[in-house]
Amino acid sequence: MLSISIDGGGLPAVKRYVDKHGFTMPVLVDADMQIARQFGVRGVPTTVIVDRQGQMVASGHGRVDFDAPAFRDYIRALLRASPG
Repeated sequence: MLSISIDGGGLPAVKRYVDKHGFTMPVLVDADMQIARQFGVRGVPTTVIVDRQGQMVASGHGRVDFDAPAFRDYIRALLRASPG
């Protein structure tokens, strides 16, 4: 899992937020929204699922329950898929 922040405050703002909430996942900063535009981000939060070939296979806007059985099953199926 990788998080990408579009906070205009840049790295200092992101670091404060990450530290405050105790996140341990990597967080990239995309303050100028170059990556966000490439993925068609229209609001936050946005979740994008990328397969082993680097192709976007799913996306959605709004809160996601990453612990939901359906979401976890979907990710497991992607991980089982053979590369290439």
